[in-house]
Amino acid sequence: MGGAVHGLASGDELERLVKSRSDDLPRNRRTSAFERRVASVLEAHLSQVEHVVVACSGGPDSVAALIATVRNRPSGSVTAVYFDHQLRQATETEGDVAFVAEMANRLGACFVSGVPSVPLAGDEASAREARYRCLAEMCAAHGAAVCVTGHTEDDQAETVLLRLARGSGLRGAGGMHVRASWPTSGILDAFPELLRPLLAVSRAEIEGYLGVLGIDARLDHTNELVIYARNRVRSRVIPELEQFNSRAKRHLAAFAERAQLDDEALEAWAEHEFEEHATVEDGVVNLTRSALRPLLPAINTRVVRLAARKIGIELTSEQLAGALTALGRTGYAVSVEGGEVRSGPLYLVVRRFRSPIT
Repeated sequence: MGGAVHGLASGDELERLVKSRSDDLPRNRRTSAFERRVASVLEAHLSQVEHVVVACSGGPDSVAALIATVRNRPSGSVTAVYFDHQLRQATETEGDVAFVAEMANRLGACFVSGVPSVPLAGDEASAREARYRCLAEMCAAHGAAVCVTGHTEDDQAETVLLRLARGSGLRGAGGMHVRASWPTSGILDAFPELLRPLLAVSRAEIEGYLGVLGIDARLDHTNELVIYARNRVRSRVIPELEQFNSRAKRHLAAFAERAQLDDEALEAWAEHEFEEHATVEDGVVNLTRSALRPLLPAINTRVVRLAARKIGIELTSEQLAGALTALGRTGYAVSVEGGEVRSGPLYLVVRRFRSPIT
């Protein structure tokens, strides 16, 4: 767990380091209760004094994440990062930057900001890619192996609905994980990991926390534009579901947790079957058909997908369905990008071609 560790401190020393930093924001039972929830996640995933980056837009969720993270970490171990997509009016983003910089200063945290290296297309995907590229670079510059984000239980509910609507399976239905690998790739040698300490916290609870602290967070009016899919889910779909059940968001988030647990169990089972019944050599994986045929389709799908990934091939849902057909029929073949899945008398063979077939 964790990343670059800048020395260790005893429990007493760590408590002294945390308490030695003070801010001018209120501290009471309500703020302490909220911050203990964040602390439980941070302590489970971070070493005592490693540096962390907090992505902070100035909105309520990320501001709450920043305050609660700083209050649970040793002095000087947190950097707040603001990323300006340069898609809004300069006066708005200048206000955001000033707000986050002032907040970081009040808390005793470092502050840096970034902008896209090239102009963005204006769509959700390019904005997301640029934001995570900047955050990864900031993490590398500050020796942080973890980036904290302000994703909430509400975000989790929205993510589950979006993924199900797009045809995701069990893994996608699991939504976001508290700790996850970096969502984009690029030119860096190593990427940090994401940590979401507010994933079990509702947006209403965050608003209550900031209210007690007397903080008026910034509002990004682009979050109200229904041209973006997530905004439509937030402003139209979720309210309709809450008319049916006022706890709809919490139930969706709980469903995601159960889906994650189920998927992890199935993946572990599939990995065991793969180790028992697969051989990998020179871009070819042989899977013993007689051993796999009695297994559940959910396991065989994962075994075949794992086999393909072992040799650098990603299979679509349709190709995986074809592979299951091949498992039960000798001589059946499925063409995939860069290779094939073919059933022989004894083995289901997943092969990566050495060069394009003409």
